[in-house]
Amino acid sequence: MAKQQNHMLIATLSTEPQGITRVLDWLLARGYPIGEVVVVHTVGAAIEPALNVVTAEFAAGVYPGIRYRSVVVGGEQGPVADIRSAADAGALLQTLYRALRQARQLGWPIHLSITSGRKTMAVYGMVAAQLLFGEQDHVWHMIATNPSGVIDKRLHAGEDAGLEMVEVPVLRWVDAGTAAALLELDDPWAALQRQRALTQGEAARRAKEFLAHWLTKRERELALLLVRTGLDNAGLARELGKGEQTVANQLTAVYKKFEEWQGWELDAVNTRAALVAVLRPFVGEG
Repeated sequence: MAKQQNHMLIATLSTEPQGITRVLDWLLARGYPIGEVVVVHTVGAAIEPALNVVTAEFAAGVYPGIRYRSVVVGGEQGPVADIRSAADAGALLQTLYRALRQARQLGWPIHLSITSGRKTMAVYGMVAAQLLFGEQDHVWHMIATNPSGVIDKRLHAGEDAGLEMVEVPVLRWVDAGTAAALLELDDPWAALQRQRALTQGEAARRAKEFLAHWLTKRERELALLLVRTGLDNAGLARELGKGEQTVANQLTAVYKKFEEWQGWELDAVNTRAALVAVLRPFVGEG
């Protein structure tokens, strides 16, 4: 039998160590073959006790066969004690991005836990996931279901602990090909710039395709005039030397094709506005 591929748990840490151990317990109980755990944390004094507890669990052999390492959030000024500035937030994004990128380069399915840690950690973790994640990767969050509001803080607890794991949907910004290109970049800000450029280039290509291949010559002339000028039907008719009803009929055909191209179904007013909004960035003034 072929050896099952290892998965990696990457988790942010707060002052509550059970935010790490319970997520790991839950994943293991459901058969996910976690081979390595990476804990991303700041170096504030409030975090140190929780980090020591988690580290001790692995040192004591509670999770045999699972590698463990901790990664300090750090930037140009060194380790970050807390997320209190734009520079701290930038260091956090870079640290999370690099941790996820390393796992992706190894080809390991990733489980990103945003259960523990500041809200800022969860937000930037999602940004990194949107840039890098593939279909095999997951984001998890733990929510309290106990109506009493009392949180069970045991490191290891059963299904009756009043907590539930939920998967957080990841809206990926890139397709598989673009994601591979982003993996070449070690800097998340450079990855974001490349993602924007690639997305803009793809949008321009699709807009050109719609105008060139979906519309007749007369429909294209009308659509371009509408996008460039924003005129109403009467104004468009005057500019083109056509009857207003002819313009209305041609626009109806353009709208129908635009909706089919986009996979949308809107009313005429909204379709007109959407057509202009989508095409205007790629249509010159002349």
